[in-house]
Amino acid sequence: MSTKKSNFPKNELSPVSPEALTSFQENEDTIIKETVRRSLERVQEVAHHGEIAQELLTAGLDFTTKMMEAALSTGELALLEDELEWAKDRLPHDGVEMEHVLNRLKIYRDVVNETLPSEYADEINPFLNWMINYQQTLTEEN
Repeated sequence: MSTKKSNFPKNELSPVSPEALTSFQENEDTIIKETVRRSLERVQEVAHHGEIAQELLTAGLDFTTKMMEAALSTGELALLEDELEWAKDRLPHDGVEMEHVLNRLKIYRDVVNETLPSEYADEINPFLNWMINYQQTLTEEN
């Protein structure tokens, strides 16, 4: 994890309700699988991974989901910042551009909104929007 902290606004958010967290947890597999499916359709972003593209995307989104779950339960945005900072440093070595990460986060948000009941998705969206905005900043810096 990165020890470097940005000046990006990160007022802590309130943890989501137990019901929203449970809904997220119960739908994690569906969210990951559908995000991977849609991400694989963006061939120009994954072709260089070859036959392991689905496996790599699934592993990355599984990690993102675990970090999201921790942030949702605690309200700590620093957990998400650390993940994105790590990705910024590590993923380019695997040929993953910051714009690809941004696109996948947007797909992830869409899938969460389509999968969860709206009252739970509404609680989770501030965390997803924060991640997308932070990733947009990293993408523009790159």
